Amino acid sequence: MTPAQQGAAATRTDPRHASGDDTGATTAATGLGSVETALVTALADRLRDGRHGALPDDVDVEAMADRMVAALPTVKHEADALLGPFHDTASVAAWRGVTRQAIAKASTKGDLLGLKIGDGSRIFPSFQFGPSGAPLPHLREVLALLDPDRIDPWGSALWLNTASDVFGGTTAAEALRDGRSTAVLDAARRAEHAWLADA
Repeated sequence: MTPAQQGAAATRTDPRHASGDDTGATTAATGLGSVETALVTALADRLRDGRHGALPDDVDVEAMADRMVAALPTVKHEADALLGPFHDTASVAAWRGVTRQAIAKASTKGDLLGLKIGDGSRIFPSFQFGPSGAPLPHLREVLALLDPDRIDPWGSALWLNTASDVFGGTTAAEALRDGRSTAVLDAARRAEHAWLADA
């Protein structure tokens, strides 16, 4: 049994876990905060329920943990409430398993929505990514319609992450995630025409 499997087995047989009242004890024992403890518990629950199959004995647990942690937002910004949470270039690169240069290039080409901040670096709103770190379907097309010259990425981010009746009270990003790309592309075209008429 691998160390990861031993840990999962220990968690399964721990009476505190079974009773559901182990949060305080686990938090104190591990030094993790309540949100981090909840994340670890959720991950353990998913591994236990077998939906993803058993991990092979030779899996690189450290590399897997690094990829999982890279998926967590890394940047605190004043726009968190509107558009966040955010990733920095390094975390997106690690999450996607590519170089920082590849992320910079994807942002420049409009494949990813990178927002320039005060220090000149770019941050990436997490709403534009799927679970594997890939951008949402049709994101590039939507961004090209909204801001073809890429002069207002913050405006595009706000448009993508604002709930609208057009998308049934959800955001354009959520609609893309749900496979409603036609509705989002149509709305982006209407927004583009409205902005051009105002210009």
